[in-house]
Amino acid sequence: MTQTAACSLTLLLAFSASLFAQADGIKTKTTYAKAYGETKNAVAVDPAKDLPRYPAVEPKDAIGTWQVKKGFKLQLTANEPQVRSPIAVCYDENGRMFVCEMIDYSEMRDVTPHLGRISMLEDKDGDGHFETSTVFADDLPWPTGLVWANGGLFVGATPDIWRFEDKDGDGKAEVREKVFTGFGTGLKILNVQGLMNSFQWGQDNRIHILAGGGNRGVITCLKRPDDKGIELGGKDFWFDPITLEFGLEGGGAQYGMSFDNYGRKFGCSNSDHLQYWVYDDKYAGRNPYYPMPPAKQSIAADGGAAEVFRLSPDEPWRIIRTRWRIAGVVKGAVEGGGRVSGYFTGATGTTIYRGDAYGADFVNNSFSGDAGGQLVHRKLIKPSADGISLVGERPADEHGFEFAASKDTWVRVVNFANAPDGCLHICDMYREVIEHPWSIPDEIKKYIDLNSGNDRGRIYRIVPEKGAERIGQKVGLGKAGIEELVKTLGHPNGWHRDTAQRLLYERKDKAAVPMLEKVLSGDNALAKLHALGSLKGLGALNEGHILSALKDANLAVAERACILAESELGLHSKAADEIVPLMLKLTGKETAPRTRYQAMLSLGSVGHQSYGTNPDALDASIETAFAETMQDDALRSSKSWVSTVAGARPLIAQHTLMLMLKKDASKAPPALIEAVASMKLDPADLSTLITAVSSLPSKALAGAIQPLASGLKRAGTSLEKVDAEHKLSAVFTKAAVTAGDASASESARLEAIELLGLTSSKEAADALIQCLAKGQPDVVQAAAVRTLAQSGSSAVTQSLLSAWSAYGPKAKEAALDSLLSREDRALALLESGVVKPQEYSASQVQALLKHKSAKVAAAAKTALAEVIPPSREEVTAKFKPAIAAKGDVTKGQAQYMARCMACHRAGTLGLQVGPDLITVKTKGREALLTAILEPHKEVASQFIAYTFNTRDGQTMVGIITNDTASSVTIKMMGGMEKTLQRSEIKGSSSSGQSLMPEGLETGMSVNDMADLLSFIEGQ
Repeated sequence: MTQTAACSLTLLLAFSASLFAQADGIKTKTTYAKAYGETKNAVAVDPAKDLPRYPAVEPKDAIGTWQVKKGFKLQLTANEPQVRSPIAVCYDENGRMFVCEMIDYSEMRDVTPHLGRISMLEDKDGDGHFETSTVFADDLPWPTGLVWANGGLFVGATPDIWRFEDKDGDGKAEVREKVFTGFGTGLKILNVQGLMNSFQWGQDNRIHILAGGGNRGVITCLKRPDDKGIELGGKDFWFDPITLEFGLEGGGAQYGMSFDNYGRKFGCSNSDHLQYWVYDDKYAGRNPYYPMPPAKQSIAADGGAAEVFRLSPDEPWRIIRTRWRIAGVVKGAVEGGGRVSGYFTGATGTTIYRGDAYGADFVNNSFSGDAGGQLVHRKLIKPSADGISLVGERPADEHGFEFAASKDTWVRVVNFANAPDGCLHICDMYREVIEHPWSIPDEIKKYIDLNSGNDRGRIYRIVPEKGAERIGQKVGLGKAGIEELVKTLGHPNGWHRDTAQRLLYERKDKAAVPMLEKVLSGDNALAKLHALGSLKGLGALNEGHILSALKDANLAVAERACILAESELGLHSKAADEIVPLMLKLTGKETAPRTRYQAMLSLGSVGHQSYGTNPDALDASIETAFAETMQDDALRSSKSWVSTVAGARPLIAQHTLMLMLKKDASKAPPALIEAVASMKLDPADLSTLITAVSSLPSKALAGAIQPLASGLKRAGTSLEKVDAEHKLSAVFTKAAVTAGDASASESARLEAIELLGLTSSKEAADALIQCLAKGQPDVVQAAAVRTLAQSGSSAVTQSLLSAWSAYGPKAKEAALDSLLSREDRALALLESGVVKPQEYSASQVQALLKHKSAKVAAAAKTALAEVIPPSREEVTAKFKPAIAAKGDVTKGQAQYMARCMACHRAGTLGLQVGPDLITVKTKGREALLTAILEPHKEVASQFIAYTFNTRDGQTMVGIITNDTASSVTIKMMGGMEKTLQRSEIKGSSSSGQSLMPEGLETGMSVNDMADLLSFIEGQ
């Protein structure tokens, strides 16, 4: 380091320390300016001379910046100039490394020829360092992923997937062909941090690709012009590298996806570093009457945005930006304390370690990078409480620090790869700035260089201190014969197993079949999984193989056999008479929960006409097995378990429920009752259902009638229509009496009111209206309001309005929500003048002013004129002093509870609809103020609000949390989730705005706002 550079760095560190130490005590811009010997004339400062930057660390010194878990060390596998901006790597069967170089990140996509490229690196001297580099393919716009298969390299560069091949062996691809296209098409602008990525070979002989967090586009294969294009629709993508067949699978993660040794899929998103797909998306649409719970779950025990422990100081340009903004040199958000750190904000590249260099304790651990935090984070993966899902926990000996972290602010851990050497390799993009360009104000951008470092890049390997001498040993599976490839399926390193299976698939040599069958009779479970996949790929998998695997002592093998059995049970196959009973056996109590779960999923998806000499008998056996599992109290309380039954084929779900109702109706899960009631049952089955429910003890009756009524509504009918014999009428008569009985307990009255919502009788309506009277408990009034509002009649509208003066606070809130949920009621509400303008919340005012009905919007402008919020410019000017004011955290909590807790969690308080406040606390007071006052200014895609209009006249607004072929689940303000069947939806729309309304500041003083800001920062 030069003397000048060292001096600049010392000054910067001194400035940074001063800023952190004095931030709480400095009250004005002038004080800040004095603290740093600066005045308003700072705008004239030459940034090139006055604004220091951390220098890059040269490759020879890079290792010294890292702190690694005891027992491990880092080695440089490759570095500039051999590699630049590496964001993904893969290896061919001979150990050559192919590197995806996104040199055009983040704003140079349109430079032509495109800067993105693929380099091929080789370690010719076997020392573990890849010293030779050749540009294999170039002129690629924003390349983000790659995989070697079928003698060539598949590369993703939105909107296309290319295939490159080097035929003459010079290290450069002569063949350049576009294979797939359509990714991201239709979007107004591409998000550089949300493109397809993570090309992974799967044990099903397919390439799997993460689509990038909900991307759209119609995907077509240019080599299969007769195949119809498919709409990506937020799913992930797969294709066969030989036939180029393609399809979709469950998706939704952002950047980073991999499989573990058992083929289970994991991923991550910026603020959610560990996600897991609990089941295959193909099971979600088997029963159109039942929406399965989301397949993708956040599984980190400490939360998606978990605490992390960085070693590096905050990036200098961020501190500089804070300095200028505080001094008034530039406009924009002042970051809290000058840094943004302490938790995951840029989780990337989550990868499951499958090598053999670290020992058994590390196999199937997850490793995640934080691109902004210069660190590598590890999690142990364990079964969840119900044994079906998984949980990731920080290792006990890594509390308070990370597996690896660097002091160098240029380090950008963006991805990992399981390598031929048994180690995990790290992609360090190595950039001075990696911030998303949309998040940097233009007036700051001109002082920083977003391309600084695009001529640099490092790839590290994590090496054990003991046993590192084997690193660098060459591989040559490309020359291996069939016998050696089959033997390699049992290799302790997952890369070798995957590569051997891929080569067996590509060669299509049936001579491998007897060898693979021998593997199935061995004792290596992982080898068996790959052998089953290889047999499937060779077209040689038969019923005998499946029978053998179903009997295997290792449940992971039996679980895979269940999946393979689904497609192998041919029409009228006699072997099904043996296969299905074995699958049924796996649903028993002696089997581990996860295997039981998969067996049930697989049994539920096998078509009635697809197996056996006596399909009716096999169906009956499946239904009996399902019903028996639901007798277990623990299983019946698990949403995942119930979903396997309710989400099975409609007839299986129906017959299973009927068996349960006959055996013990009180143990029938509500979700199953609702799913079956949704079907168009014949009169006899309907009668059986009604009889069984009516015979339930009173304690279980309410819990069963509600899902029964909901299901019947979906089927286009109602309880009153199907209960021709009035078996349930006594239930409603009793409920009407209880609802109006002031001497009854509050809980009994609320339960009765809920029951009355399931009938439209005059007796029920009269009882509910009686509950609105003055003097009735507030919660009783509120419950009656919500129940009455389920009816769309004008008489109910008038009843709700006329009782307004008698309502308590909760009842008023419920009444407003109900009246605003329908266009006719909203208009009646505004025209009546019953509700004072001040009684509307800010979100309600905004919703009415922007109502889709011109009549309602016009009426709102007149009726609510006095509470229509002023322009955002006026509001911002009014509350700007709150930025510098010192707030009271205790008072701020009161403001939070009054205005924010319905949508934002703060510690143990509140509901999570929008971002958890801990993830936004370090945005800085100015940025927080902007987010509160101008919530629509910058909205993350997952928090965009959508409006849904139902066929029965309701309007619901919320963010989409699950979107399947049969249903949409939305989360509304207040945290309530609602699943709408697509058949219920009349239409939907979105303005691209946040669910959070403008005008939340109404009624607040500057001091109140300062209190709220301080409370948020104190999380």
